[in-house]
Amino acid sequence: MNHPNNFILSVIWELNHGYQDLLEVLDTLTKEEAQWMPTSTSRTLDIIQNWNRFGNGWIEEQNLDLISTIEYLILHIAQCKLMYDECAFREAKLQWKELDCPEWPESKHYPKKIQEKLVESIKGISDNELEKKVKTNWGDSWSIKRIIFTMIHHDAYHLGQINIIRNLYRIHNQ
Repeated sequence: MNHPNNFILSVIWELNHGYQDLLEVLDTLTKEEAQWMPTSTSRTLDIIQNWNRFGNGWIEEQNLDLISTIEYLILHIAQCKLMYDECAFREAKLQWKELDCPEWPESKHYPKKIQEKLVESIKGISDNELEKKVKTNWGDSWSIKRIIFTMIHHDAYHLGQINIIRNLYRIHNQ
């Protein structure tokens, strides 16, 4: 196993820092907050379960709102991280339909093992491998470095959404 250099350690720190921010929200998140639907057509856990089962064609027929439940976003973050890890560090054979979709309260803890898996994968690479091109799950070729930074940005983006939805829930339920 490689000993991570300062750049890899910095990337891991950044990835974990964003994840810690997510954990702080999850630690106090209630089931009601997690499953609250901001709109009647919000994306929910059921949507992920069916999307994983039936694919993109099914999701396109659903006429869903882009605003999701927090529970949906938690699973989306975890599943995307798992798929990116598969593309960057494994054989890229994992399919969406093979992914777990745990229900509350397990969904709240689902991202933990995936975060740990991704961090271990990153620890195992060298500088030379960062520019290696790998296939994404949608067919593009990206460098491993781009995949890692996308995961960092992806977590931050969706954490912002989670905080907004949680604040809307609290305003709506005062």
